[in-house]
Amino acid sequence: MYRAIFVDFGNTLVGFKPAFYEKLQTILREHGYDVDIRRVFRAYVKAMAVNNYSQPTDIKEFLYNLNIPPSDRLISHIRGSDIRDGEAFIYDDVMEFLETIRSTNTKLILLSNSSPRTKKLLEELGLVKYFDDLVLSHEIGIVKPNPKIFAIAILKGGYPALHIGDIYEIDYVGARRSYVDAILLDRYDFYPEIKEKVRNLREIIPMVTKNL
Repeated sequence: MYRAIFVDFGNTLVGFKPAFYEKLQTILREHGYDVDIRRVFRAYVKAMAVNNYSQPTDIKEFLYNLNIPPSDRLISHIRGSDIRDGEAFIYDDVMEFLETIRSTNTKLILLSNSSPRTKKLLEELGLVKYFDDLVLSHEIGIVKPNPKIFAIAILKGGYPALHIGDIYEIDYVGARRSYVDAILLDRYDFYPEIKEKVRNLREIIPMVTKNL
């Protein structure tokens, strides 16, 4: 029986238009590289995971992951561009999921590799009231997949715990290495080779409620 459920923020509860990887894809196309959006996303999060997300993502590493020569011109264009996520929106399955979990005795913890904007969006979108506590990387100086951030979430929420997130290398692997159960939420089929995953939060509800 889970005492706590940890939930990621971006691409899990809230989506963005345009997303950072869509902006990156546009830049690459301007330089003559027509790269599939899935490959752009996977290459970037792989580069993020290398340095535990704690430093600015190595653009050269990102380009190497795509087999694109890291020219000074392309690197300068990416670094000089605002690739932050655009306007935020709540996915249509989120409220049902949050209300279902809140109707139980299980602690609900937001566990996010965050920026100051994350907390602001939680308040603006009316989501903060659903959480018993927040574990935000920009406040504590530790990021997923570091086991320390999962340990902090466990202290706040309890154990055994389940973590739900959208990035395999950061959310799924980070949780499992911290002895926390994990579910990969793959809304956009970015991980076609991974079979144990869900496409939306509604699929998770029966999976988690039987363990609450």
